[in-house]
Amino acid sequence: MAAPLQHFSLENCKNALSDILGAFKEEENFQRLEEAKISAGNDMLRTMQIVFPVATNIQMEVIEKYGFAPDGEGIIRFTQAVKMYEKQDEEIQQLNHTLKTCLIPTVTVIPGGRQQHNGS
Repeated sequence: MAAPLQHFSLENCKNALSDILGAFKEEENFQRLEEAKISAGNDMLRTMQIVFPVATNIQMEVIEKYGFAPDGEGIIRFTQAVKMYEKQDEEIQQLNHTLKTCLIPTVTVIPGGRQQHNGS
């Protein structure tokens, strides 16, 4: 079972987010994410089906070091903690924004209803 939230400090949150971003840049993980992004193309549904599970597995490896269970519940609890701390700390807010930017492709709405996805 995961450590209670009171053992996950604001500083731990900053470190965990930095570690997740760093893990995404590690050669093996970077390659896994790039392959998933190429496979998903510019399709948001395929991104959710292919890229998000790869990214989630990488995140689970990191958050386990901070006392969270390496599963869906652990990700939810971690995300809740980040949401709480980002209201208190601008650096956490920025780190979380950077994390989201890594995972969610930019979507450009073209007049006439068609959407163009510009993956990073």
